[in-house]
Amino acid sequence: MKILILGSGQDAGIPQTGCYCTICERARVDENYRRLAPSIAVFDKWKGFCYFVDASPDFKYQLDMTHREINDTKRRGKIPVSGVLLTHAHPGHCNGLWHLGKTAIAEKNLPVYCTLEMGQFLQKNYPFSLLIQEKNIIIERINPNEEFELNGLKCTPNRVPHRNEIADTVGYIMKSKKKVIYLPDINRWTDSILKEINTADVAIIDGTFFSKTELPRFKAVPHPPIRETTELLDGTNAEVYFTHINHTNPVNRKGEEREYVEKKGFKISYDGMTLEI
Repeated sequence: MKILILGSGQDAGIPQTGCYCTICERARVDENYRRLAPSIAVFDKWKGFCYFVDASPDFKYQLDMTHREINDTKRRGKIPVSGVLLTHAHPGHCNGLWHLGKTAIAEKNLPVYCTLEMGQFLQKNYPFSLLIQEKNIIIERINPNEEFELNGLKCTPNRVPHRNEIADTVGYIMKSKKKVIYLPDINRWTDSILKEINTADVAIIDGTFFSKTELPRFKAVPHPPIRETTELLDGTNAEVYFTHINHTNPVNRKGEEREYVEKKGFKISYDGMTLEI
């Protein structure tokens, strides 16, 4: 079983629309600096399943990436996705669902796993409501802190503190041969979440900003800065990969900040990275 990093950027990705900072300008001419919006695929091509965690605005590119990774040429024209697990309702994490509708691939009965609050949001708001009416997707309710199983992959959604103005937010603990925690979007680390990370084999977690000072409106969009996270997780046995990286984050380029992270034993995820689990 493997995890494929489909998108390691913050919701708007890199380059960000309308931004002409050094990183965004570099990303427009050099694909090595690009980051798609946040999502991962958990798959086992021998067992024949693939689940996306979140459906980003870059869904169509991420489908192509999955086809290439699985090398599933026979399924060209059909999506290689068995279902989608959603973390929350912010645009970078669910807006890609519209690609499943009749204006694009016109998928039928694809399971979308989400909490009660998230499901109610989808049912009440267009275009998601149309996807449900047309049976492009089927909402499968999951409950926080209750484990469910998908083709031998054990998944537990855990509520996390985030800006829940639309619906609640969860991260996922997934168990196969290894324990994996995926927490791309969070306001702050709690003791219970840090404990889960420290008992995981692999942790793919929020690395939106390197410090609190890099974005003037940080208080409006709080995320735990990488510098503080590395201190909190100092000595952890988990393999830690930072994701959801904003275009302002200096780890996007070689320099002292990226060296600091790597010397601490942490990793910066990138689009197309694969991890054995």
